[in-house]
Amino acid sequence: MTETNSLNCIAILMPGDMGHGCASVFRRYGMRVVTCLNGRSQRTRALAEKAGLEDMSTLGEVMQTADLILSILPPEYAVQQAQEAATAMEAAKAYPDYVDCNAISPATAKKVASAFDDMPVNFIDGGLIGLNPVKENEGTRLYVSGKATALVRQLDGRGLVVRDLGGEIGRASAMKMVYASSTKGAFSLFTAVAVMAELTGLRDEIFDELDASQPNIMATIERMAPRIPLDAKRWIFEMDEIASTYDAYGMTAHFHQGAADIMKLANKTPLANETRETAQDNRTLADVLQIYVDALRAES
Repeated sequence: MTETNSLNCIAILMPGDMGHGCASVFRRYGMRVVTCLNGRSQRTRALAEKAGLEDMSTLGEVMQTADLILSILPPEYAVQQAQEAATAMEAAKAYPDYVDCNAISPATAKKVASAFDDMPVNFIDGGLIGLNPVKENEGTRLYVSGKATALVRQLDGRGLVVRDLGGEIGRASAMKMVYASSTKGAFSLFTAVAVMAELTGLRDEIFDELDASQPNIMATIERMAPRIPLDAKRWIFEMDEIASTYDAYGMTAHFHQGAADIMKLANKTPLANETRETAQDNRTLADVLQIYVDALRAES
């Protein structure tokens, strides 16, 4: 794939919440969006249908059809997805640009890139920041790094905001890791505070104080404590990747190891059986915190 090619067809592997949102906005700009749903869940299939993705019969057909591959899936599957894509490219003798958009460490990004060693593939390290671009009114940021980013940069202003961080693989992943360490790290800390308020029997008193002196923290607790379980399963791995990124630079990994523990607790609650589409919004915060406490006590 050369730097001068026109971007007409994008493949999204796989169309979850972020991926199907990307597909929806790309189609607004007249781009063809394809995927391969072999072995995917009913939720993924429903989201793909909602966004109007074309389901190709094989990954090889995807490689022969697409100009650009966006890998957007739970980060623990990033390496496997790249290896499967590389195998399909070799079999099809088709080599579209491959952008890994997953929440992974720079070290893992380099491992993903190695799947395409000795192949004529432009590998681009990527990091998505923000909600899916439908919810963000096309303001979701895609940070990229790599030596051949011209094709993916054609998405700038066509559904995403694309920001190029230079030629080094790992820079975009580092951007995602450091940013997410602040947001999801804070969400997990504040949820731990809320659960502790419940455990100590001081919920009302602590929340009154936060309301008065730290209203932004209280607002985050109210917004995120019920929602962390919906994404906790994939955020556990992301916290591990953030921790390893910090450790690689000589910074403490303990903050985000603790955040991973909160994600694990959230994932053990019944709330984790819901999705962003099916989540109930009628629970009180007190009800949510009792659910966390019950899950914690069930562990001991």
